[in-house]
Amino acid sequence: MARSTRVGLAGVAGLAASLLIGCASTDGASTASATAAVSPANSDGAPATAPAPAPAPAPTAAPPAPAAPPPAALAPAALEVAVQRAGEKLFGDALGVLGDAPRELVIDPLIDANTGQQTSASVAMGGQLARLIADKFPMWKVQPLSRKVLSNAPLLMIGTLTPVDLNDAGPAGPDAFRIWLTLADLRTGRIVAKRLDRATPASVNAEPTRYFRDSPTWHKDRTVVAYINSCQIDARVGAALDPLYLMRLPAAALLHEAISAYNDNQLALAHRLYGDAARLAEVDDLRVLNGRYLTSWRLGKKKEASEVFGRIVVNGLADKRLAVKILFEPGSTTLLPLADLRAQYRLWLREVAKQADAKRTCLRVVGHSSRTGTAAAGEVLSQQRAAVVRWVLARDAPASARRFTAEGVGWRENLSGLGTDDLRDALDRRVEFRVIDCP
Repeated sequence: MARSTRVGLAGVAGLAASLLIGCASTDGASTASATAAVSPANSDGAPATAPAPAPAPAPTAAPPAPAAPPPAALAPAALEVAVQRAGEKLFGDALGVLGDAPRELVIDPLIDANTGQQTSASVAMGGQLARLIADKFPMWKVQPLSRKVLSNAPLLMIGTLTPVDLNDAGPAGPDAFRIWLTLADLRTGRIVAKRLDRATPASVNAEPTRYFRDSPTWHKDRTVVAYINSCQIDARVGAALDPLYLMRLPAAALLHEAISAYNDNQLALAHRLYGDAARLAEVDDLRVLNGRYLTSWRLGKKKEASEVFGRIVVNGLADKRLAVKILFEPGSTTLLPLADLRAQYRLWLREVAKQADAKRTCLRVVGHSSRTGTAAAGEVLSQQRAAVVRWVLARDAPASARRFTAEGVGWRENLSGLGTDDLRDALDRRVEFRVIDCP
């Protein structure tokens, strides 16, 4: 819970010392989080409809069709019910456009649009939709996402599952999970059908899958934003998929294999696949960098892990935002005691301090808290968390101490807002580093 913890300067120093010595949108949940974390393409709304798109040699050959009046919003239902009704309508719409000729179909794993993470619920959605296609639309054969299948220009499904606050519930947090499903034809690069639905929060398991849970950063890089932009309301039927998303689909196929291997604890295979994906992905693709860091660390390649994390820091400082997951126990300034996570925190903070010091960068350490307790208590707790991390940075780079400041924002920038105080809302208890102008 986000209750106040009284920590003076001596207490902050003691807590920080324990870190060093004693251990190895988006519609968001609130209007404030939507403003802070997500692009306009993440707003809720109804999908546009349009006539069947004419085949084109390039995805930019024709403008999108005008939007039709939005249908009445559906009331949130249990996740399986919402996915079933959205999927049946989506594939029914697509059948009217594409006809019943046999086609291959791949699913690029669905994600949370606030964080870019795959969750238990988004994985379950993908499996349910694949079964629905096999049962009711057998002319479309679901194939694994791979470079070989992509070369055949199959149908492509993408989608998001994101907590939203439909009724401005305020401190109560999200009252639904928004489902966007989009089906595109890679022969034309255009969207052929879209559907919106909503699920009840109680029916959604928003816990991230292993790779996303373990990753040191969560920031949505350009490739993930391109996926989201291709899926949400501003991407209309008849419109082209985001060009960056299309260009990076071969890398996405390799990353899907790498993430699956990591989740199955096949670390050597995952390490190799992340290396292969690095040659096809954007140079700053965080899924690649996170994967290379995680597999190097788990395989005992600590020097390589440190070097990869250094690249993450370089990219973050250049972007003026470094969203490293320094996570805390609920209601406290105690770091999560998961495996050797605290040893990794020491490495991360040393690297941040070293590079910020070398570049004479001014950093604001921003603390966050989950949506439990009172708003005032959350503000105090998040400030204390930021102060602990700022103290560690100052210790590692004393010459830059005056350039490091701390700020707490409570739950105003929650990414989940669920208030569950577990892995489902762990990112709501994070600490971030933001580059600011030096005074």
